[in-house]
Amino acid sequence: MVVYLDAKSDIAFKKLFGNIAHKEVLISFLNSVLERVGGSRIIDVVINDPTNVPDTPLSKMSIVDVRCTDQSGNQYIVEMQVVPQKYYAARAQYYSSLALGRQLSFGQGYNELVPVIFVGILDFELFENPKYLTHHFILDGETYVRELHHLEFHFIELDKFYKQEAELQTTLDKWIYLLKYSGIMQSAPESFKEQELEVALGVLAQSNWSVKELEAYDRYLDAMRSAVGQLEMAEALGLARGEARGEARGEARGEARGEARAKEQLALNALKVGLDIVTVSQIIGLSIEQVQELQKKSSV
Repeated sequence: MVVYLDAKSDIAFKKLFGNIAHKEVLISFLNSVLERVGGSRIIDVVINDPTNVPDTPLSKMSIVDVRCTDQSGNQYIVEMQVVPQKYYAARAQYYSSLALGRQLSFGQGYNELVPVIFVGILDFELFENPKYLTHHFILDGETYVRELHHLEFHFIELDKFYKQEAELQTTLDKWIYLLKYSGIMQSAPESFKEQELEVALGVLAQSNWSVKELEAYDRYLDAMRSAVGQLEMAEALGLARGEARGEARGEARGEARGEARAKEQLALNALKVGLDIVTVSQIIGLSIEQVQELQKKSSV
């Protein structure tokens, strides 16, 4: 039996897709997701900041990305999001727009801009579309002709991928299966014949990880369990808040004070395990300003 680590974790995701030593893994994944064939295939990438593999996931637990540039200069943001985020689609557009806007320095013209291609891998459902992979482009509202080429978005919703090992046919199927199930796989799927997938399995095999890397991975798992606990407590608070509205006014005021203190403590705990301010605001129900103030007071 072989133990594989979860590709969705911060350190494993970076090790898998952000290592220049096996960039063919990232190239294969991108060509599969973007459905690149023939002359449109990506044949080379430069991984930006390839040494950015954290020894602890606590500073950036819920979102991790890999950025690269292909042989044509196109920029890619490949991002893994494990904590549900209501406004993730807006966030993807925001950060892609920032990446586009930051390409030009003084004296450069708009003709020097290159496309930014965003690939979001989500461990939750975002859209109503039942398909696990969706492609989003800017099209003319009447003709559906694509004439704006500098931004495009591709989302993989792992919760919507239902294929079992025996049903895997395409390279894309196998990549999504690997991302979703690597943490519980006990052997290499027989259909994984592609060299890039064999390399990926080697990267994720626990036996090939150093003690330091495994310790960082364990810290990530602990942080995620804590985050899940915070989410469950936040949901419980929401139920308690609804019940409190039905209580007498005096009791409700007391409940509200206690709830406010509990929410503040939840927010502090969430910040300590690495959730960003926006995510904490969304899951706890405090304003961004309130979370920022708590962060300043506690020096989290």
